[in-house]
Amino acid sequence: MKTIEIEIECPSCNGTGVYTGIAERDGAAVVCNKCQGTGAYQYKYSYNEFTGRKQRDDVKRVYKSGYGYVIATGPIKLGETTVDMDEEGVSYSDFLNGEMPEHTTAIACPMLADQGGCHNIKGFVDECMELNGGWIGQISQCNNRCNKAECWERFNGTDQ
Repeated sequence: MKTIEIEIECPSCNGTGVYTGIAERDGAAVVCNKCQGTGAYQYKYSYNEFTGRKQRDDVKRVYKSGYGYVIATGPIKLGETTVDMDEEGVSYSDFLNGEMPEHTTAIACPMLADQGGCHNIKGFVDECMELNGGWIGQISQCNNRCNKAECWERFNGTDQ
C-alpha cells in the first residue's frame, strides 16, 4: 500500500482560512477548524500500486455486460427465450490472453447494449420510435424486443 500526501485548497473554507456559516453574521467569521486558518489542507491518499492484472479462481466465462439481467454460465431462461451462456462471451483464459467478448445479442438489443452508438447512426433511433409508435420510456418495454436480431442487423450493417 502506498500513501501520497498532497497539500490542497481547504474544501471547508475554499482556501480562505476563515469560515462563515449559519451562526456567523454581519461580517463575523471563525477560524476554519479543518485547516486551522491556513487555507491549506494536507490530504492523504492511500492506494495499491498496480503490478499487473490479478487472476480469479471463481470465473469461467467473461461477458461484455449483463445488460441489467442476472446472468450465469450455462443455459438461462429470459422470458420465452433460453440462452446458452456457455456459447456467449469468452472463456476466462481467453480473456486473460487478450480476447474481449462481443455483445450478447440474444439478451440485449442495440439500444440496451450501446445506446450512444445507436444515436450516432443516422435514423436508427427514429426507426426504433416508429416501431414503438413514439418515444420509448424504457428500453425493456420496446415493442420490437422479440426481433432483436433485426435490430442488430440494422446496427451492424451501418457504418458508424
